[in-house]
Amino acid sequence: MNFKTLPKIDLHLHLDGAIRVATIAALGDELGIKLPSYDPKELAKHVQVNRDCRCLGDFLKRFEVFYPLLAFARTQERIAYELCEDCARDNVIYFEARFAPALCQSPMFTMEDAVLAALEGFRRGQRDFGVRCGTILCCYRSLSVPENIEVVKLAHKYRDQGVVGIDLAGDENHFSAMPHAEAFALARKLEIPITIHAGEGGDSDHIREAVFTHGATRIGHGVSLQNDPELLKAVRDRGTTFEICLTSNLQTCTVPSISAHPFRKFLDEQVRVTLNTDDPAISNLTLTDEFALAAREFRLQPAEVRGLLLNAAHAAFGPASLRHELAGKFEHLP
Repeated sequence: MNFKTLPKIDLHLHLDGAIRVATIAALGDELGIKLPSYDPKELAKHVQVNRDCRCLGDFLKRFEVFYPLLAFARTQERIAYELCEDCARDNVIYFEARFAPALCQSPMFTMEDAVLAALEGFRRGQRDFGVRCGTILCCYRSLSVPENIEVVKLAHKYRDQGVVGIDLAGDENHFSAMPHAEAFALARKLEIPITIHAGEGGDSDHIREAVFTHGATRIGHGVSLQNDPELLKAVRDRGTTFEICLTSNLQTCTVPSISAHPFRKFLDEQVRVTLNTDDPAISNLTLTDEFALAAREFRLQPAEVRGLLLNAAHAAFGPASLRHELAGKFEHLP
């Protein structure tokens, strides 16, 4: 199967993790921000993951190199626009890009400024490259409750301009989701769809809490679900969708090897799973690469590939009409 020509959907995609290396170099030069190098080839050694990556901490260090660039409208708009181009080039017909506005703010650049700039980039990118997308705003585990409530309010305010849901990201091993229950309660009241990073490196109880306490209909990663048969059955019966990111989980050492990943187990147990890139520029991959990896390592059959794409279409946070339209793209695949 030619995965490059296959129409695809990416539901777990971080905007800051999709920034091109050449763009980091160019913006660093334009904005006068110090970088290890302004030569893209050399800079790639500092911002892309290599074989020396041994844990999530090593992975996240790559972001520290370019975080000072994020607190500018030109950065948010440009990387959103370029992401549309990159997805169109890979035949990703719909994607949902997420980012944490609080990680972009500065005294001169508010969370709302970041949201507006990203939405403008996505607006232009969709127009110019013929791709469709939605924006997910990330709350952050280490932020204060009022800050995360403000993120939910921003998601509601810009719901008609492209924001489709909220997420909770951050270190799940050191920061519980429970203190932010008020933010999720507000999201549920406002009928804003919820996805939560849970069970990536943490306990399966984090998944249980995300789904049954906070109302997440999707889970980012969810690898630790493999250790809890009772929970697996419960989320399967509930129809919770798991946003699987194979390469990312391997690079962050969430799993010791690709063969140890529970992806095949989840498929066989009929858990609703999707394939996603997570941080395509940092991991130096495309969604085509992820599908090829899954097909090779887990011997995916055409019907299973079709099922993955239909899962993504049905789990999209966009309007029902969009989900129906997307599903129609895959109904006649082999």
